[in-house]
Amino acid sequence: MDYKLITRHFDSSDKLEAHISKKISKLARFSKWINHVEIIIDGKGNRGNTEINILMDHKKINAKATGGDAFKTTTEAFDKVERQVRRFEEKATKHHGRR
Repeated sequence: MDYKLITRHFDSSDKLEAHISKKISKLARFSKWINHVEIIIDGKGNRGNTEINILMDHKKINAKATGGDAFKTTTEAFDKVERQVRRFEEKATKHHGRR
């Protein structure tokens, strides 16, 4: 799955990139729906922000999380986006009969 990691105001560590790769691999089961994932992590000051944008064929999904730790905010944002993608998949397969 194609993804892009953007960090602002800090350099990402190998540990953080491994954490993100693990989270991306969980989204792989939705790969027929997802075209591209963009992860933006802003480490400005004591408040960290993570934003995830998922581009699909006819839809864009966005999730944001704010907190102090990049690992925590990344996990929260991935949980939010996974729920949204799962909901989209359920609607698409239920209403249109695609699988």
